Amino acid sequence: MLASADVISEGAITVEESGSVWYGSTSFIVAVPFDTEEERQLFAEVAARDPHVRVRVLRIAKREASIRATAPLGRASCELRMAADERGLVIDVDIQAPLIEERRRGRMRGDAVSSRSSPRSP
Repeated sequence: MLASADVISEGAITVEESGSVWYGSTSFIVAVPFDTEEERQLFAEVAARDPHVRVRVLRIAKREASIRATAPLGRASCELRMAADERGLVIDVDIQAPLIEERRRGRMRGDAVSSRSSPRSP
């Protein structure tokens, strides 16, 4: 069902004192036809408790954020909400993750300097 979900993502980079951070959200609409509101509610409650659904949704949201960010993302903090909807299930994921580009550049520069200054082995 998640493979056929309608997925929309947005976000932006904010420069903070600690560095650049990605703030974004990904929304899923999973079309599941139900006859009653009770069926929709039950489906939403079961999906919200299913670890496989949660992990898959979080992976998709992080992948979407990674595509839109200008650098690789560090460890992400996510908030996940699932709710029944007349169309089936609506899932919203808010994601916050530091960009690691600056640290990577520093490491690369440091590695290049240290390799130049170290003697070559025979």
